Amino acid sequence: MFLSVLFCLVCMMGNAFGDGYGIEHPPYRKATNQPKDRSYEVREYAAANWTSTKMHGASSKSSGAFWRLFKYIEGRNAAGATIKMTAPVTTRIVSGPTIFDMKRTMSFYVPRAFQADPPAPTDTEVYIEERQPMLAYVRTFTGWARETDYWVNVYQLFEDMKRNGVDEDTIDLTSFYTAGYNSPMRFIQRHNEVWLISDTPSLA
Repeated sequence: MFLSVLFCLVCMMGNAFGDGYGIEHPPYRKATNQPKDRSYEVREYAAANWTSTKMHGASSKSSGAFWRLFKYIEGRNAAGATIKMTAPVTTRIVSGPTIFDMKRTMSFYVPRAFQADPPAPTDTEVYIEERQPMLAYVRTFTGWARETDYWVNVYQLFEDMKRNGVDEDTIDLTSFYTAGYNSPMRFIQRHNEVWLISDTPSLA
């Protein structure tokens, strides 16, 4: 009985937070040159505002950054506005001379209702990031993603891209994005992605 009640509470918390499928996502369109083997997807993302914060230290632990962003959408902003949760939560990982010099930035997409004029953060560690249009090569995988899973999948994405004829000189290989679509309360059918970004924003 206790386990049944606990399970119901976990489900309720997950639904309240959002499971990543029924909440707003950043708009994109599929590019025309999708790989024939469907090993990844090519997306054209429009310019958009994101709420971002730096992740401190060499560790990839994300809880501090996540809660700074979550407090922002819960009302810790200049307008005192409550902003709906969106998906995915992205983390941009920028390479450095060593693994200890890697820089990570976590971001929430700003929903359409606030895109034109996002409320200013009151936390000095949170800021509004204006992302320009970008062409993203996206690999999707399931499960509870760990740091090593992201690295394994971004390497596989790069190999798949080369196999499909993508010129590596056209790709930014100094950084990549991780993207998570699910609440921590969702334990099955999790949706994770890694993105490599083209140096040109569009294939048109």
